[in-house]
Amino acid sequence: MNRRQLAFIVTLNAVISLVIALAVVWVVELRRPDPEALTALATPMAVPAIAPTFTATPAVAAQPVDEPTTPTAAPAGEDNIYIVQVGDSLLGIATRVGVSMQAIMEANDLSNPDFIFSGQRLTIPSGEPQPTAAPAVSATPAIAQPVGTGLRIASFIGSGTLNSEAVQVSNDSDLAVNLQGWRLAKEGGQTYTFGSVSLFPGGGVVLYTGAGNDTSAAIYWNQAAPIWAPGNMAQLVNPQGETISQLSVP
Repeated sequence: MNRRQLAFIVTLNAVISLVIALAVVWVVELRRPDPEALTALATPMAVPAIAPTFTATPAVAAQPVDEPTTPTAAPAGEDNIYIVQVGDSLLGIATRVGVSMQAIMEANDLSNPDFIFSGQRLTIPSGEPQPTAAPAVSATPAIAQPVGTGLRIASFIGSGTLNSEAVQVSNDSDLAVNLQGWRLAKEGGQTYTFGSVSLFPGGGVVLYTGAGNDTSAAIYWNQAAPIWAPGNMAQLVNPQGETISQLSVP
């Protein structure tokens, strides 16, 4: 290769490189963003502040508190209902309303003045009796119910086995009854006399023949041998000697 050819090749390469450089500069200039657009992108937009809103809570009116029922004397010829509160006694209620304790007992068919319970509804009779007109015909006298009507011998349990033999007594009435002085008797045989055992409406007690420690739901006769056999008749007798319930062992 002579000098002319070498000089031509060098000059050609220089021209080509210059063209390529100019083309690159031109392309870069085309892709460069507008300065004003760059300024708009770099400037943050102001966000308007939103003031928080608060909703006023309406005032809630205080609820009235129920006061305990206070017995008051009933107007002549009218009866009031009093709901027994904790700590009440029949004597205290009678004193407050100005009505005798005996009148309250008769109005509510109570046999024991010392036994009332919280929540019981008592009829408070009028303190002043109203005159009644003489009937044109003789009225049929009301038949008095035996004391404790509603109590019954409900069932026998484990008859013939000392450790499990028992008799269940239930109160199906609407009144609480204290079994003090009541008797459970085997016809022609042994008799058990209850101590102070309270039966509430719908409640009951189980009398076991064998020995054990008495509770509010179970009491023990402390017998040495079983008492009840199929065909035996059990009777529940109130303190007045009236048979209220009887049941035969199946």
